[in-house]
Amino acid sequence: MIDFADRAHTYTGRAWGLAAAELYANKAAVVAYQLAPVALIISASLLVTLLSRRGELTALFALGVRPLRLAAPIAVFAAILGLALVLLGERVVVGADARAEEIQVKRFNRWGDWATYHTGSSWVRGKFGRIYHLGPQRDGGWEPATVLEIEQPFRLSRRIDARRIESAGPGRWRLFDAVETRYELYGGPGGTIFERRAEVLIELFPETPADLQLRSGRPRQLPWRQLREQVRLREKAGQPTREYEVALAERVATPVHVIPAALAAVGLTFTLQRPRRRMPLAGAVALGMALSLILWAASVISHAIAVSGAISPWVGAAIPGLVSAAIAAIALLRA
Repeated sequence: MIDFADRAHTYTGRAWGLAAAELYANKAAVVAYQLAPVALIISASLLVTLLSRRGELTALFALGVRPLRLAAPIAVFAAILGLALVLLGERVVVGADARAEEIQVKRFNRWGDWATYHTGSSWVRGKFGRIYHLGPQRDGGWEPATVLEIEQPFRLSRRIDARRIESAGPGRWRLFDAVETRYELYGGPGGTIFERRAEVLIELFPETPADLQLRSGRPRQLPWRQLREQVRLREKAGQPTREYEVALAERVATPVHVIPAALAAVGLTFTLQRPRRRMPLAGAVALGMALSLILWAASVISHAIAVSGAISPWVGAAIPGLVSAAIAAIALLRA
C-alpha cells in the first residue's frame, strides 16, 4: 500500500487499474519470497517468548527438557520452509519478477536500470578467432549481425555486416543483405581493402545456434537450469559470468540460511529471558527485526564483495548463513 501510494502518480493510461493490479500481484510473490526468512525469525522469537510468558518454558526446563530439544522442531520446520522457498522461487518468483519489471517498463514507462540487463545486442566469441556482434533474436535468427575474423597476432582480416543472420543447417549460416569486407596486407602501404555485396550470403561457420544463444535479463530472473546454461555459454563466448555465478550460489544458499537464522532467533530469545522479568511480545518482534537487519546487512555486503570478484561467489553466499550459525551456536550454548 505504501509503494502504491508513493508511485500512484505514474500509473496512468488506459485500463491502468488492471495493469497495476497485475504488477502488485507479481510483486507480492517476490516480496513473500524475500520476507519469508524474516517472518520465520520473528515467529521463532515470538514462540519462545509466549512459552516463557505462560510459564510453560519454566515447566519444560524443570522437567529436564533442554533448549536444543525445543529448537529441533523449529529447525525441521525451517528446513521444510526452505524447500518450499526453492519450489516457489523456481516456479513462481523468477517469472513474477520478470513480469513485474516488464509491466513497469512497457506499461508505465519506469525504466530504472532495465537497459543494463536488456541491451538487445551482445558480443560473442566464436571459434578460430571469429567474433560475433548480434542484435536481438527474432524468428530463430539475429537482426542485425556483424561477423569479425581476427588473424594472429591481432589483425582484422575479414568483416561481414548483414541485416540478418540465421542457421541454414549444420555448419552453414545464411546472411541477408550482406556486405563482406576483406583486409589484405599486400597492394601498397596499409594493405588493400576488397568489398563485396550480396543479397544472400552462405557461409560455413562451425558455431551452432545454441553457441550464440545468450539470454538477456537479470540473472535473478532466470531459473536454475537456464542460469547454469548461461554461465557455460558466457564462459565459452568470452562474456562476464560473475553476476550469474553469484545468482547461482545465492539461489542455493538462501533456502539453507533460514535454518541457522531461526535457531539464532530461538537462542537469543532464550538468552534474553529473565525469570522475574520476561520479555514482552514487542521485544520479541524487535529482536527478530534486529536479527533480520544484521543478516540482511551481511547479505548485501557479501553480495557486493562477491560481484566485485574479491571473494568466491559461494563464499559470499555462505557468509549470512555462517553469521547466523555463529550467533545461534553462541546463544544456544549460553542458554
